[in-house]
Amino acid sequence: MVSFIKRTLYPVSSNLFSRATLVEGRLKGAQSPFRCLLVGNSAFTEYLKARMYEESPVVLQQRRIWIPGLKKLICNKAEHLDLCVAVLPKSYESTFQGLYEYKCTEEIQQVIDTSGSWEEVRGRFNSTKRKVSNRIIKRYGLGYRMSDSMEEFDYFYHRMFVPHTKKRFGELSSIDSYEEMKEFFLKGRLLFVMKGDQAVAGALSLVEDGTLVFRRSGVLDGDEAHIEGGGQQALYYFQLKYANEQNLRGVDTMMSAPFLNDGVHVNKREWGAALLPDAEAQTWVYFFHASPSEQIARFFENNPIVAHSDKGLRGVIGVSHDMDVSVTEVNDLTRRYHTKGLEGFTIVTSTGTLSAP
Repeated sequence: MVSFIKRTLYPVSSNLFSRATLVEGRLKGAQSPFRCLLVGNSAFTEYLKARMYEESPVVLQQRRIWIPGLKKLICNKAEHLDLCVAVLPKSYESTFQGLYEYKCTEEIQQVIDTSGSWEEVRGRFNSTKRKVSNRIIKRYGLGYRMSDSMEEFDYFYHRMFVPHTKKRFGELSSIDSYEEMKEFFLKGRLLFVMKGDQAVAGALSLVEDGTLVFRRSGVLDGDEAHIEGGGQQALYYFQLKYANEQNLRGVDTMMSAPFLNDGVHVNKREWGAALLPDAEAQTWVYFFHASPSEQIARFFENNPIVAHSDKGLRGVIGVSHDMDVSVTEVNDLTRRYHTKGLEGFTIVTSTGTLSAP
C-alpha cells in the first residue's frame, strides 16, 4: 500500500517540488571557487556536476523547493550564485520565460544519413572515421552477419550487453531488463560483428519509418581487447553499411548528452550524424545567471552545449581567456564543433557574446 501511494504521488509531487543543491568548488582548469545551484529530480544534475568540477564540490545546502518559488529565488539571490542550472518540466516554460540565458534538453538525437551510394555515405564520415573504416576490414579482419535467433539474443543480452554496460558505466549503469530487450528483439534484429567464426560485438536494432534504429549494443564479456580490436567501432560501420544495402534512409543512433565535446556525441558526429531535437523530452535544462564573465566562459569552454533557440539548435561555446577573440579562433572553434543540424554558434567570452554561423 505504501509503495502504491508513493508511485501515485511521485508524478504529482515531482511536478511541484524539486531537489535543490547548492555546491561550490573549482571548475576544471580554473582556480577561483564557483558556486552553482543545481535544481532537478533527474540524474542530469549529478552528471553535470561531475563534468564541471576539478574535484567533488562542497555541498553548502540541500533541500526540496517549490518549483514556482524558484523564480523568486533566482531574482533575489543573484549575487550569491555564479550559475543556476535547473531541470524543470516543460509546463513551467512560461513561468521562467526571459529569466534564463540558454536552455537545452537532457539529451539530443543524432541520426546518420545512409541515402545514396555507399561511397556517398563514406564521404560523410570525417577523415578519422574513414581511416577507421578502412582498418575494420583490412587490419582487424572483421565482418558482420544478421540474426533473428532467440538463442543468439540470449547470448547477446547476457554475454555482450549486460557486461559491457556494467563495465562502461559502473555504478551509474541503467540496464534494460531481459523482457524489455526481448520486446525490441521480437520487432527487430541483431547485427553481430564477426572475427573469424566468433561474434565479438553486437547491436540490437529495429526498422521504423525507413530508418534503422540503433537500440542497444554490447561487446563480448565487456572485454577491452575486443574494443581495441575495432569491435565497437565496427558496430557503427556495419550498421551503416547494412542500412545502405537495404535502401534505408538513415541510422538513428538515438540519444546522446547535449554536450558538443561528450565522447559518445563526438563519435556519432564523426560518423556523419546530424542533430535533431528530442521531440519526446518532458523537461528543459535552463541556465540562469549565465551572463558573460570569466567563470561562465570557462564553464561553457568545458561544457559546450547544444542549445535551443527560436531559430533552431545552436552551439554555445566558451572562450575563457581575457584577450580579444580573433576571427581565426572563432573559425577554429566552429570548425571543431561543426555538426549538421546546428543553425550557428554563440561564443561566450569573459566580456560578452559573439554570434557565428
